[in-house]
Amino acid sequence: MIHEVIPIIADELNDYLDAKFDTSEDPVILSNILSQDGSIAVREENKMIVSLINVERDGSNPYGSGGPGMGDMPIHVNLYVLFSAYFTNYFESLKFLSGTIGFFQANPSFVIESDTVLAELHNVDFREMSNIWAGLGAKYMPSVLFRFRTISMDDDRINDEIPPVSGSIIDDY
Repeated sequence: MIHEVIPIIADELNDYLDAKFDTSEDPVILSNILSQDGSIAVREENKMIVSLINVERDGSNPYGSGGPGMGDMPIHVNLYVLFSAYFTNYFESLKFLSGTIGFFQANPSFVIESDTVLAELHNVDFREMSNIWAGLGAKYMPSVLFRFRTISMDDDRINDEIPPVSGSIIDDY
């Protein structure tokens, strides 16, 4: 489900920013900020980078809405998504960051399949922001963090996307 939700939100934001600022290229890219080798993952400049930085369970019951043994009940999660302005011109960074905040202010909820996903601006103090950027291994860029609540994680919905495994390791011996 995560692999469906974030691209849909990024596409919606892309359409909004493209129309608002009349860009010649798509202004939003879904990507890590850095590759695993420490190099910059985004090859183009002048983009809003959308990156998932955390997933947390929403609610206090680790078994979803059922109890132990209730594996068929969905687990609800929150996604923390960082929107980073990667622009050569600082003014453009601030403009697209403002546009991103404005988009979510005007569109605080998304209906994806049968779920309603709520976008909330997540307050981050200086220390937390410093820790986020240090953890990412990158230099700070103007950015904003949104929490997307409540995403239902249900094994049936996930398994539908995974092709069946053919053969068996044991059969090969």
